[in-house]
Amino acid sequence: MRQHAKAEVHEEDLLLLSADLDGLTVSDALPAYGQPDDPLLPMGELSRLLDLNVTVSPVEGQIIGRLGQSERALTIDLANGVFRLAGTALTLAPEDVAVTGQDIYIRASAVSRILPITFEADGTSLLLKMHALEQLPIQARLERLAALRGLAPDTETNEDSLKVPTPYTLFSMPGFDISGTIGASQIAPRFTHGYDIRMAGDLLYTGFQGYVGSDQNGRIASARATFERHDVNGKLLGPVHATQASAGDTFTPSLALGARSVGGRGFSFSTAPLEQTSVFNRIDLRGELPVGYDVQLYVNDILRSGQRTPVNGRYEFLNVPLVRGVNVIRIVTNGPRGERSEETRIVNVGGGQVAKGKLTFEMGVVQQDTQLINVGKQDPTALGADVFSPGHGKLRVTADMTYGLTAGMTLVGGFSSFPAIPHLTFDAQGKAIPIPTGTTVERQLLTAGVRTSIFGAATQLDVAADSQKSAAVALGLAAQPFGINAVAKQVFYTGSFVDETVGLGSADRPITSHSEVNLDFNLRPYKQFILPLTVRGTYDYYADKSATLTTGVRASGNLRNILLSGGIDMNALSARGAPTSYTTTGNLSASTFYKFKWQLRASLDYTLAPVTTLNAITLTADRDISDKASIRFGLGRQLTGGDTNFQIGGTTHTRYGDLALTGTYAAPSNQWTLGMSFALGLIWDPLARRYILTRPGPASGGAVAFQAFMDENGNGVFDDGDRPVSGVTIDGGEHKGTTNAKGQALVTGVGSAPTGRIQIGLDQIDDPFVVAPSHTVSFNPRPGKIIHVPYPMTAASELIAHVMLRQEGRLVGLSAVRVRLIKKGAPPIEGSTEFDGTVGFEALGPGVYSFELDTEQAERLHMRLVKPTTIVVPNQGGALPDLNAEVIFDRPAPPPEAADAAPPATAPAASAPVLSR
Repeated sequence: MRQHAKAEVHEEDLLLLSADLDGLTVSDALPAYGQPDDPLLPMGELSRLLDLNVTVSPVEGQIIGRLGQSERALTIDLANGVFRLAGTALTLAPEDVAVTGQDIYIRASAVSRILPITFEADGTSLLLKMHALEQLPIQARLERLAALRGLAPDTETNEDSLKVPTPYTLFSMPGFDISGTIGASQIAPRFTHGYDIRMAGDLLYTGFQGYVGSDQNGRIASARATFERHDVNGKLLGPVHATQASAGDTFTPSLALGARSVGGRGFSFSTAPLEQTSVFNRIDLRGELPVGYDVQLYVNDILRSGQRTPVNGRYEFLNVPLVRGVNVIRIVTNGPRGERSEETRIVNVGGGQVAKGKLTFEMGVVQQDTQLINVGKQDPTALGADVFSPGHGKLRVTADMTYGLTAGMTLVGGFSSFPAIPHLTFDAQGKAIPIPTGTTVERQLLTAGVRTSIFGAATQLDVAADSQKSAAVALGLAAQPFGINAVAKQVFYTGSFVDETVGLGSADRPITSHSEVNLDFNLRPYKQFILPLTVRGTYDYYADKSATLTTGVRASGNLRNILLSGGIDMNALSARGAPTSYTTTGNLSASTFYKFKWQLRASLDYTLAPVTTLNAITLTADRDISDKASIRFGLGRQLTGGDTNFQIGGTTHTRYGDLALTGTYAAPSNQWTLGMSFALGLIWDPLARRYILTRPGPASGGAVAFQAFMDENGNGVFDDGDRPVSGVTIDGGEHKGTTNAKGQALVTGVGSAPTGRIQIGLDQIDDPFVVAPSHTVSFNPRPGKIIHVPYPMTAASELIAHVMLRQEGRLVGLSAVRVRLIKKGAPPIEGSTEFDGTVGFEALGPGVYSFELDTEQAERLHMRLVKPTTIVVPNQGGALPDLNAEVIFDRPAPPPEAADAAPPATAPAASAPVLSR
């Protein structure tokens, strides 16, 4: 990540700009660096000042968010070289980007290609004029400006983050997410009630996640429990070097041919990288989905799929194809009370090759579609089983490996034992004998293959054979001709091979061949409009001479601040002795954040063949009236003769959770429903040593218990005699925090990514003279984990020193002199004098310092202090008296023009000091 950014930030190039947005001053001192006419601008601070929905993560080298009323997706990932805006590639040169410990800086000319803003920098007056090309959130909510100005962190460069260890523990107090509904309706059942309870925390040195859900009668319908650990460095399970291990309700891996990923109670582990896969594999995406929520899947900014009904409390997007290269996966969740959250994952997809000599291994063993805790209904359909998982309750074992044989060739292999429907048998008259429901036989499957590259195209070759004397051969190619991401795959089958990875073929209806083509590219109908497209096509031929052809086209684009997403799917079925039947369906959805006040969403489902009809339309409008209240209006219409449904609801948001009232009415059937729902979180505060109520989220992500204090004895622990510090701001969770009179703050919603971080602000504290740890705190969050962050501060002092040279009986300032303060046991604090011979030192901790000249510069210029100088910094801190340090030259002082002629020094300051006249 740091290697990608080529531009550098130097403190001597600091420009404190007055930032003006269309006549509104948004900052009096925006820190920028470089040339005044095209400076490097801090994207994190700029996003906060303009109230943009953008998250800047210097540690990960990522800028991710959505821009404008149409919420154009923005992804900048320096580590992987991904620069994408609204589905198309951005152009960023290495010299346009610099990364520090606090922010990511991008040159103003490049920022104008990212944000709908033009920039004009006046180096003389240090003024940055910004002109918005479309309405910005800050312009829609000017009343928030005063609060936003206080969010800018310090911009010191190259500051390492304060790393807080987050090891797995034997036990931690779990976090809970609790939601419930109560409803009444005109039709049966007249009264309903239900609940979902999620919990998470550390247990037995693992991360534990549990779930209990009821049906509409309040009876437990499902439950699950998972114990898991992740380590991106592969330090799990000792010599196995696993990156992931889980037990309880878990999932098996999938193979290139045959067995797919299936859930159940058991265990699994993997040594493969967490966010990498092969272009010839498909991935499964799963996550929490409370009742009443819907979730949408975007891959590279194209809407691929959606889900409204949870499966055992989860959403599932199975067998998702990806393109070669870096894939940006966005999972957008919308709640019944207007909630909206977005999870972004970046998955590297290659040709399936690994480094020479590297071995990766995955394995899973589960009792298929069976929960760890047998409660409630045990209907396989309710638990997520489908027609391709007939072996409910049966054992499934799957393992696969990859090995880098050479730098360009990787071997793969796999094994699976899984239940499947037995062979179809026939009686003496040749009629098929029906197979009793639930009857299965165990199939043992072996696969082997190779991954390589031919003329730049990734190549796959796999063979498979099973215990039922069936076999399969697969050949795949992935390339990027003419800028098109293309993946083609051809599979041939013999016998009754069951290939769950494509979801087709069974023992009673064997498949003989499967052809597949996937294309991803951008269309540019005209200069200012880019349309990302994905095209999928499959053709399957069966042993009974029947065939199916499926094609699909998906597209997403922005039109006048509206995000449009649509797709058309065509299916053709041919069978011997019957005419070919065709079905073509489509959908269109639109969303916008109108004037940054109304979240508007609309969708239309339609059929083109065999008969053109409009099927259904839905409209929703959500608005936050204040920080504590929101309203929702909804309209749904079945266009094929059904009812028109009207919905109205209101939600109260408090620090203790959300309470919502909703009502629906259907015409002309005159049916109505009333409902009340609540959602809250329960989290253990380790500082207050008690559970407290919060907004929902403690069981789905980590939290930070922050303690700021003046560390009087310097031991880094808050104990007797230490003074709490109030007014310290914490930014990085779903809700920002500020330390109270006890110096404490609890911040929830810091996520569950491999690395999390928060920003610390000291602008609001009463004492400006403090020495604090890094303003960036990093950790490894996980669901239910409360991370205790002690933040010890000590009293600080400030010192202004004047380096002077006596000439003609008077002292004059000497610029470009490199000096340093030396304290025993601490690294030196370096500085360089300004044009008048002054140099400032901030945040000096208590102790005794010696004031010295830079040794290399002093020796080269034959310069020394007239007398040794010592500074005593008291414990109480504060501003110190100015220091006057006189220097002399053992040789005549160099003239001003000698600075350019002197050999360069290692520090960025001038090589030779210059007299100040």
